[in-house]
Amino acid sequence: MCSEADQSPTTVAAPPTPAKPIIVGIYGLPGSGKSTVLEHLSRAVPSNTFAVYEGSSVIASLMGPNRGLDDFNALTEEEKTRYRELAIAQIRDECQRSGLAGVVAGHYMFWPRGSEQGTVVWTKADQDTFTHIIYLQVAAETLCRHRQRDQVRQRETVTPGHLHKWQEEEMRQLETLAKNSGIHFEGLKYDTPVEHLASEISHKLHEFRTESEHCNHIRVLAAVDEMVANVTACRNTRVTTALVFDADKTLTAKDTGRDFWERQSSRPIGKDELTPAEKIFREHGYSYEAFRQVAMLYSDTHRDFERVCHDVAKEITLYPEFLSILRRVRKHEHVMAVVVTCGLRRVWELVMEKEDLGRHIEIIGGGDIREKLIITAKSKEGVANRLRSPPHNLRVVAFGDGPLDLPMLRAADEGVVVVGEELTRSKSMEDALSMAIEHVNTNDAPHSHNLRQTLLPYTVTPRLDTVRLPVVDLSDPTDPFNQSLFDGPPSNLLHTSNRPSARVLMTPTRDANISGPALREAHRRIGWYLATELITSLIGLEEYSIPHVQGHATTGHRLLREQDTTIVALMRGGEPMAFGVNEAFPLAMFLHAKTPEDVKPYHISNQHTIILVDSVVNNGKTVLEFRERIRAMDEGRDIHLVVVAGVVQVEATGTGHELGRLLRKDSNPVASAVLYLAVPGRVEITADTLDPALCSSDARLWFLDSGVDTDEGGYLVVVVLLEWELTLVLRCC
Repeated sequence: MCSEADQSPTTVAAPPTPAKPIIVGIYGLPGSGKSTVLEHLSRAVPSNTFAVYEGSSVIASLMGPNRGLDDFNALTEEEKTRYRELAIAQIRDECQRSGLAGVVAGHYMFWPRGSEQGTVVWTKADQDTFTHIIYLQVAAETLCRHRQRDQVRQRETVTPGHLHKWQEEEMRQLETLAKNSGIHFEGLKYDTPVEHLASEISHKLHEFRTESEHCNHIRVLAAVDEMVANVTACRNTRVTTALVFDADKTLTAKDTGRDFWERQSSRPIGKDELTPAEKIFREHGYSYEAFRQVAMLYSDTHRDFERVCHDVAKEITLYPEFLSILRRVRKHEHVMAVVVTCGLRRVWELVMEKEDLGRHIEIIGGGDIREKLIITAKSKEGVANRLRSPPHNLRVVAFGDGPLDLPMLRAADEGVVVVGEELTRSKSMEDALSMAIEHVNTNDAPHSHNLRQTLLPYTVTPRLDTVRLPVVDLSDPTDPFNQSLFDGPPSNLLHTSNRPSARVLMTPTRDANISGPALREAHRRIGWYLATELITSLIGLEEYSIPHVQGHATTGHRLLREQDTTIVALMRGGEPMAFGVNEAFPLAMFLHAKTPEDVKPYHISNQHTIILVDSVVNNGKTVLEFRERIRAMDEGRDIHLVVVAGVVQVEATGTGHELGRLLRKDSNPVASAVLYLAVPGRVEITADTLDPALCSSDARLWFLDSGVDTDEGGYLVVVVLLEWELTLVLRCC
């Protein structure tokens, strides 16, 4: 979560808005070289990337035909403000339309000789438009000489002392405004030729252009890729599971952001008093710009930053439950742990080092603006999605406590809401959770989401209720969820994930407007897809001769010993998909079965493959009963058994279930190739409720990439269709 203030669900759920154009203001006193710099920039920066504006020229153009700056100067102050706002609005709109970054030279204040204070000409529109400001800071004596030698403009003669006071006040006000508005401010001292200065500014402009939210998101995803690559390189086995943790109020009851500002200011911050970061979030919400502004605040503490981070880390105590989980990661090479924090990455590096976990836990976080990473709710969601998607294809279990964590929790295969003491937990999380669950449960299925909750300590009041948000006990080693965190993948279990074709095929099964024959047809197509795309590669193909359209014979392919295959539709949920499988393998025998006893010896006698088509595998009981029935008959001891199913619950493949143990047996092993596995507790599907459940579910699964030897003895293949996506499970037994 964002650790420094209660989070608003509306901030997280706000619809996306068009990206704000990058507008860089070049400021400095009259005579500091702004116009000269702008001339050099207009030649130095690419015109397909930057648009360069002289603010006064834009104002003059708005005055109308045959009018100019002299006419502008004759206006009232109120009218001048209106034209200044029109000018910056025009620049903003042009950059928005063109996609170019704007560079604008302008004035902040004028301070005539003899006046007690300067007159600010900066407008609210300027404050809302500029994303960056570069201030040309020139020594007062040098500035005085520039003004005296200016042959283009008539400059008022003022003393170096007056110029120094003017520049200091202008910089102070601009820097304060920038901090309060999320504007990046840089004071640039120079005593070199303007050409060199323009070159330096050109370099900075290119840097600024890569600081957009989109570019930041790309950097976050690149950090994920690098992190996975480093972990994989250090281990002797493939990583298959990623545990992703928020930091503050999740791994610990503490708020390290608030602790940082207390220690940095050397005084306690009252319960109702806002920290500097909280003030920004209170005014600007939890936007990218707000987080960037907070990072700039941390940059201002650079002299004390490392010391304060050490002081904060010393006082952090992790929840025992999470400390135990993190320590277990060291012993399981197929599991990696990642802390993703909107707060201070450095604090959490030090916390992990203190617990002797520094080499085993990855940290993605923000802090000082110079670290180039800003972590937002979108960033957290992106981390979970990146880990789940190709090329990584990991099973992701995420833990978080607040609304900013919800996108990450929902994007993970399994999301666990950490519930702390009522006085310190996020006040807005209750409504955000309720909205998230109601959005998913469109068909009154109480667990059709991937969220659970854990209570720390276990005596605290749960969020919502334990029906809508089931409780898992991280301190109980017998809790099935706790066991599943470190279950190694079955050695013979394979599956793929996130195929675009699967999403397209499953869309009609999610559409509430599609029912009856059209829905059955959608399932038939899925059965055909699974058969042709996956079962053929698992069982193999055989060649046979076919007539070519040009009149000669050519080679065709079909399922290996297709005529010696029996397709069994387990009634009644599996029938539509079974028809699709039969269409792919038309030479196969077709059979309806309600119980294992419906499979008779003559159905499998001399057969090479049996394909069972069912709607769901919850705990594997039905699959095992049919396997036991078939293996008990002499005709079925070495037969290839294939099961096509609607859903396979992931717990069924764990060591706590017979099917999971069978998958791990060294003798007479079970090999499995899986596209997706459902997370238990999300939705209960039976033959009676299959169709509506498929329309409303939103389960997600984990991925393992390896090979399978289909030449081994008999094997059991399970092809799984999961809600709006597809799952193939191959089990050799």
